[in-house]
Amino acid sequence: MLPYIIKKEQDGNQELFDTFLLVARASGQQDFIWKCFEPLILPLFIGASPLANTLISPHISWTSPTSSIWVQIWKIAVSMVSHTDEVNCSVVDTLLQIASVDSLQPYISPHLWSWVNKQPSLPPICRGRSVGGTGNIVQLVRALRDIETLKSYLLLIWSQWDCPSHGSDEMHVLIQEDFSGIEMFCHRKDLLHHLDYILVQLDLGLEHLRQHKPSLSEDDIQQMRSKYGEIREVLLEVDKEAMDMLIGK
Repeated sequence: MLPYIIKKEQDGNQELFDTFLLVARASGQQDFIWKCFEPLILPLFIGASPLANTLISPHISWTSPTSSIWVQIWKIAVSMVSHTDEVNCSVVDTLLQIASVDSLQPYISPHLWSWVNKQPSLPPICRGRSVGGTGNIVQLVRALRDIETLKSYLLLIWSQWDCPSHGSDEMHVLIQEDFSGIEMFCHRKDLLHHLDYILVQLDLGLEHLRQHKPSLSEDDIQQMRSKYGEIREVLLEVDKEAMDMLIGK
């Protein structure tokens, strides 16, 4: 059915394609296009428009042995699409999924990370965010040495919908090394404001959160409260040190 929908989209019939995307999102499945469809994905990508490629990409599995070829097609498609909220969300979701596969990281051009600065609103069920917060991806973003991109990345992966998958000690070191000092007051303020928002959302309880992500459990919420609370404390400590330094000057 999907190749037919793609062909119609190429012929100017956007309605069928939009309906498919609605079904994919409403399914709540992180891999909506199953692996049995894998042999069709490459010719599908080649025949689809840049917009279709971009919007389909979050719904496929990037762990396939042939996904290194898909990445090249995806990068070309991304370079040709107009920036909209839907496109920004799809690109960031896919980028984080690709970055979670070690063998695909070399294919990620540094400029692609600038998409995270657009701060798209990722959905509650988002594979990119759930797999995109590991320690090796954190290090990959830190290596860019761009504080705006690093902050935007953290604002995306820190969420009431997913527990941080990076190590606590590693995140504490990141904050102390990359967000310390007087000149980082504004960045710390943004991060603290975001963490406060997450903690307020978690306090709304499991029943409220499950309306948007049914897989959440009470253990998940308690773990998120603990981890995000620890990160917040480290940020406050670094902020106090910077304030003491400013007072001293």
